Amino acid sequence: MDPLRSAAAGDWLKPRIDSQWHDMHAVVPRGFPAYARIFHPAWRDHPEATKTWHGHELPARGAVQGQEVGWSDVALAFGKHMHALTQFGRLTGPEIPRLGPVDAAGWRYGSPELGNLNPEKLAAAAVHLCAHTSTPNQGVTGIWEGYGGLTSSSGYVELTFVADGVQPDYGGGSEAPNAEPGTGLLPAEVVNGERLQLPGRSYFLFDTAPRIYLEPGWLHEAPWHHSPDSPQSPNLLWPADKSWVLVSEIDFDSTIVGGSWDLISALAQDPAIEALAIQEGADLTWDADVHNRPAQ
Repeated sequence: MDPLRSAAAGDWLKPRIDSQWHDMHAVVPRGFPAYARIFHPAWRDHPEATKTWHGHELPARGAVQGQEVGWSDVALAFGKHMHALTQFGRLTGPEIPRLGPVDAAGWRYGSPELGNLNPEKLAAAAVHLCAHTSTPNQGVTGIWEGYGGLTSSSGYVELTFVADGVQPDYGGGSEAPNAEPGTGLLPAEVVNGERLQLPGRSYFLFDTAPRIYLEPGWLHEAPWHHSPDSPQSPNLLWPADKSWVLVSEIDFDSTIVGGSWDLISALAQDPAIEALAIQEGADLTWDADVHNRPAQ
């Protein structure tokens, strides 16, 4: 997982990314035979005692029971239609003040994480990704440059409650916020080095074998996140043979994979991954979900 001193490994992506936003190809490379959309899990919870939020207010009294939930289950709970271009905000029903969306059974729902595919789903996807490349032991990971605490200790803090108050930790070994390059997670020579410049986004590149994401060990080795308890998945990932590309765009609540029809079919059929095939040129903006548009 060593940083790449040159960004040339990502040059092949530049002509495949649109310079203006028309559809997903402002961030997802064109030119692959097929594409899949992996839906990041959402979550839901309810009070453990009553099993329903109906009749409750925040703060809840007693323990709250939560669980990860797929988009299809959310659609089912609210009587909506799950399809490849679904937008999560269109799946949930009306919100209860101070609680948010609550279904008829009393579950409260929370949105999927943006720009981050959780380690379990990434590992499940990596099984198919590694099976559909000739170079599972060679590849590149791209991490967006803008994460707090990555290039400097400015913009990131962890708070620990101690006996005499709150103890801040600014990461990167810094004792106080510092905007100086190299005071964050990445050393100055990496921060001041080349970045992959794509339209509207820049990335640090790392030498990573795609197979490393099959096992949780990478969580302890990745130099780009602060803790294995709060991991950051690759924003970009591709093998050396460029047979596919994975994109977890920072503003998307799903991850897009471009590759062969066989790869996309394998992802879409795996019950451990909630994924659907999408067309090249797919529109993933909030208003593209025409099936679940509110009635006028």
